[in-house]
Amino acid sequence: MTNIQATVFRLIDNNMAVRKMLREELINTRALARKFLKDYDLKCSLDAVISAIRRYESSGTEKDYLPTVYRLLKQARLLSRMKLSSLLLRKSSSTREKLPELFSMVDFEGGDTLRIFEVTKYIKIIIDEKLLPVVKKIFMEKDIVLTETKLSELSILYDADITKIPGLFATLSSELAANNISIVDSMICYNEHIIIVSEKDSKLAFDVIFSLLHH
Repeated sequence: MTNIQATVFRLIDNNMAVRKMLREELINTRALARKFLKDYDLKCSLDAVISAIRRYESSGTEKDYLPTVYRLLKQARLLSRMKLSSLLLRKSSSTREKLPELFSMVDFEGGDTLRIFEVTKYIKIIIDEKLLPVVKKIFMEKDIVLTETKLSELSILYDADITKIPGLFATLSSELAANNISIVDSMICYNEHIIIVSEKDSKLAFDVIFSLLHH
């Protein structure tokens, strides 16, 4: 029972729409239990799932931060950019020395895009596709690990600093995952959340996030 309860709690936590309907008593517990059994092939009885859902409702499991997350999403703005590319580079002294050259090539006032993501071993550059050929020439071929094209960016602008709001990224990523959309890259900076997805997923990703902003 403990495993089933944990599984059901996780399924509810990862589905914003279900949480909202449970909170507002707009969903039939038995019907939801049947859906969980069918969609996730749970190895237990219908009554066990119903019991877990009721425990979720009565335990106050819904996190205290969720009302804040919902409020921030409702007040946010959504922007999108298309025709982006990425360059994955090995983090090396030669790569670091070349990075400043990027800024002279990008027309920020004209609307050009430049995003730089840095992790332990790699640096990833997100740029407009039109700039990819010239940007690749800046770096040594041995430092270029991977090039990707046909990417899109979704930028969510909030009315407040979101860096200390738990659950915001989880809410967005779980909704995208529920719609079979993979996040290529993501970054949060003060009041902006940037999500990079494949261009083929961009319309659906936009629609999914737009629906969250207007739930």
